[in-house]
Amino acid sequence: MAVGPEDRVVRAGWGARFAWNSRANWNSWNGWNKGTWLVVSGGVLGAMFVSMGLAVLFGPANGFGGDSLAYMGAISILGLMPCGAGFVWALIHPRHGLPSAVVGALLGLAVFVSFAGDGLNDSWKAPLDRPSTTRAVGSWTAGDLVVRVRPDVVVAYRSATGAVVWRWTPPGEDSVCAMSRGTGQAGGADGSAGAGAGVWVGVGLIGHSPHDRPCSAVTSLSLADGKEGWTAAVDAPARDGDAAAPDVVAVAGQHAVLQEKGGWRAVRLTDGSDVWRGTADAGCSPLQVAAGVQDVVTVAQCGEAAPVLRSLAAADGQERTRIALPAAGGLKNLAVVSVDPLAVWVDAQGERGTHAVLSYDRAGRQRASIPVAGDEYDLDVMLGGLHAFDEFDARPLFGGVVVGDLFIVPGEKPGDVTISGGTHPSRSATGRLVAYSLTDGGQRWTAALDDQVTGVAVDGTSVWAMTRGRIARVDAATGRRTAELDVNGTASLYPVDLSVSGRERFTVVAEDGTRDEPPVRGMD
Repeated sequence: MAVGPEDRVVRAGWGARFAWNSRANWNSWNGWNKGTWLVVSGGVLGAMFVSMGLAVLFGPANGFGGDSLAYMGAISILGLMPCGAGFVWALIHPRHGLPSAVVGALLGLAVFVSFAGDGLNDSWKAPLDRPSTTRAVGSWTAGDLVVRVRPDVVVAYRSATGAVVWRWTPPGEDSVCAMSRGTGQAGGADGSAGAGAGVWVGVGLIGHSPHDRPCSAVTSLSLADGKEGWTAAVDAPARDGDAAAPDVVAVAGQHAVLQEKGGWRAVRLTDGSDVWRGTADAGCSPLQVAAGVQDVVTVAQCGEAAPVLRSLAAADGQERTRIALPAAGGLKNLAVVSVDPLAVWVDAQGERGTHAVLSYDRAGRQRASIPVAGDEYDLDVMLGGLHAFDEFDARPLFGGVVVGDLFIVPGEKPGDVTISGGTHPSRSATGRLVAYSLTDGGQRWTAALDDQVTGVAVDGTSVWAMTRGRIARVDAATGRRTAELDVNGTASLYPVDLSVSGRERFTVVAEDGTRDEPPVRGMD
């Protein structure tokens, strides 16, 4: 059909009107999406950065930690600078803004949980010590109890809650002058050691005496309730003031071994009755005693001659091994770091004398010599290094521990700790654990840490190492870090007695509990 001019005009009008309406509708739709996009993007990104920042702020109090928290905190601040206004804009337009903010908040929390590490918080703290001059002389961990020993009082805490279970005070004006390094189990069919018939209870040994008097009494304490079992008289050397001496009493299986002026005496752990005696060689004086379940190790100082180490059977005191330690001229320091396998730290008086951890086989033959001041590292055999014996007088803390046939110890080198000067001085540090073979003395591995070690605890085939800000679990066989936890609560600046009280639960005992650090605390 032919199209007339009028039809062309009508069609042209309709085409123009359609084009104009389409353009208007497109502009309206495009403008609406741009505004919505601003609301949605502002809500998602702003809420993501806000939630991530809040998680960083409150995460440590809820068991999170790690270096990533600092990075996520910085990212949150930097992200909120351009996105903060968009987040506010989204809140002003709740129809699309609130759902977007919810999505962003969930996204921020997901990012935080994905990258944050684990942390530990103080679950309980014992009240600060008084008077302000008092210090702990040692501690034990037994079952679900942690026991802190001061010169004037022994206090047992429940490791899970911090509740005080019992207290024991030395008689009269006595103060604690010795304690066993380990604890044992006593009891039996006669119901001794404060237990019912057939019940065995944990027992620790405490030496005590008046000021400036020999440490002439040793009392067995039931760890279940703090009750005294027996008290044995000891022919002890002179004592200076209220000083405590380390490793002069020990628990050896079912016996307690007491060091005296002329030798050592074993008594039954259940009732304190004598079992056997051992005497030091002529011209020698007893120095230390250590024990395991079946072995007793004694060390005697022999003037200018070599000190004598003897391994005895715990049951009857029969000599199994006699070793002349390579320290003629006397000892500056000595510690039996392990009874089985036998490993001894020998620190001779002479500058060029023996300064090493020595290991021996059951026949008394030397297996390895591990220098404590080698070409690469200085080893903290005692936690705290040279000043270790000034802390926890009755039971100084070992920095080096034995796991299997490995000696694992904190190693230090110059430059590990640096302090920058200026108006606002800062501290940077690094640290490590080093493992040596007790078979040949060779270095097996090194595990890097973030700072110097303040606490060490053996946990099966692993070792936990505590620094000022972290606790790391290191596999003893390989040196691989298998866990790393930030310490979000109290930082331990000085050596502490660290013990594992459950899955990623710890107790920490401080020598000085009068100021910055509580006497005892739990962490989980």
